[in-house]
Amino acid sequence: MATINTDIAQKIDIIARENNSSTINLVITDSSGSPFNLTSYTVNFKIFSDNTDHIVKTNGSGITTFNGSSSLDATGRITIKLSPTDLSILPGSYSHKLVLTKDDDVKTWMYGKFKLNNDY
Repeated sequence: MATINTDIAQKIDIIARENNSSTINLVITDSSGSPFNLTSYTVNFKIFSDNTDHIVKTNGSGITTFNGSSSLDATGRITIKLSPTDLSILPGSYSHKLVLTKDDDVKTWMYGKFKLNNDY
């Protein structure tokens, strides 16, 4: 029996520090390793627990290209910026995921644990 796997999501765990800034730079690529064309996509990154979204970032609101533009492009490069205010949530373990959406095309690109350490 053959298997077809259409799940492209990568499990990546992230650790950050409470009340600090954090920047995540990603280069999203297709199956051949070429940059994924993000033009016209909405990119959504969220940190959540159970049914509660604690931090949500989207194009132009915390997610930009590497050069700071809110218009995503064919380079596949994005920056997710988390401010000290964002990271003022209770230290502990959460989940995160990054989803790309264009019309009815939805792709969960990255997911995993998000650990927020105490800022002693």
